Amino acid sequence: MIQELIDQVTLLQTHLRHGNSVNVNNQTTKAEVIQLAHAYFQSFRPNLTKALGENDLLLTHDSRWQELVRLAHGNNQRKTYLKTLRDLAIELKEFSVILLARVSERGQEGKGLSSLTPAEQQIIATLEALLPTAAASYRQGVHDVREARRLSYRGTASEFREALRETLDHLAPDKAVMQQPGFSPEEGQKKPTMKQKVRFVMNPREKNKTQREVTEKSVGVIETLTGEVVRATYDRASLATHLETSRGEVLRIKRYVDTVLFDLLEIPDS
Repeated sequence: MIQELIDQVTLLQTHLRHGNSVNVNNQTTKAEVIQLAHAYFQSFRPNLTKALGENDLLLTHDSRWQELVRLAHGNNQRKTYLKTLRDLAIELKEFSVILLARVSERGQEGKGLSSLTPAEQQIIATLEALLPTAAASYRQGVHDVREARRLSYRGTASEFREALRETLDHLAPDKAVMQQPGFSPEEGQKKPTMKQKVRFVMNPREKNKTQREVTEKSVGVIETLTGEVVRATYDRASLATHLETSRGEVLRIKRYVDTVLFDLLEIPDS
């Protein structure tokens, strides 16, 4: 339910980002915005009410959809649309976390979910909305690393690595990265590296001119620090797939993966 709505919000965000004008004047785009808001109130809102109850969080969420409709009835700035959609996406992901926690409390689904930390719940809920296979790998890794009598953690390390790899491949497909102006493969590589994929994901997220300039100046830092963490995590996990590792080693891999996923997926700190 929530996943479908998040997908539609994400698609609309992508559509709006491709526009060049300061204001959104295209009537087709405005109609899409209004149609999505109507779909929320008519199809999704009743189900959310049943699942979450009528509360202040949901009422605040309603007001953002109403604001989106107001924007579409005038000629308003593109960045205002994008800010509102970003807030909606964040709140929808929070609703996913709440639902996941309630399911775990009832013990109806997902054995062992009640032991998840808030950060793990956020990661799983976000991945389930974006990439269920990556969520499954991450969830399995969390379950395995907490299993008391495991004889090997090789598979556990592989699960965390797969969650990270699938997320990067989804957010930064090889073709899209290679089509970026100025792209060139790193020495000895035919495809984008993990570092280049992280740069592809992180660079466009500036909010205004000042932040864009800071981001441009920080590209080297982002590539070096974030890219090295991702690459180190990937290499470490690859090695762990072939060598039986200790639980402590896998826990270190998990900490790296958690940090990188929070950054890549823009998960708000709770």
